Amino acid sequence: MNIHKILCCCISGLGSSFIVEMNLKKVLKKLNMDDVEVAHSGISDAYPGAADLFICSSDVYEECLKAGDTIPLDRLTDIDELETKLSSYLESHK
Repeated sequence: MNIHKILCCCISGLGSSFIVEMNLKKVLKKLNMDDVEVAHSGISDAYPGAADLFICSSDVYEECLKAGDTIPLDRLTDIDELETKLSSYLESHK
């Protein structure tokens, strides 16, 4: 599966999703995937076709899942959780 865009979502699209975006860029660089477009937004911008993959907090997971493939995070600032879950997702979608 080719991933061109990942959208990080939270309820309002301000602080939490921005932190996830910054951490995601670090993880993607580590995985040699820094050509993937990354953005952050509120859950209202998560709709089918908006991105190839969505990453969100577990409290908005069900809503975000309606838009497409979604990785929920229990701890938004935990870069290790993000890397583990993204790596697992990528491995299972080869």
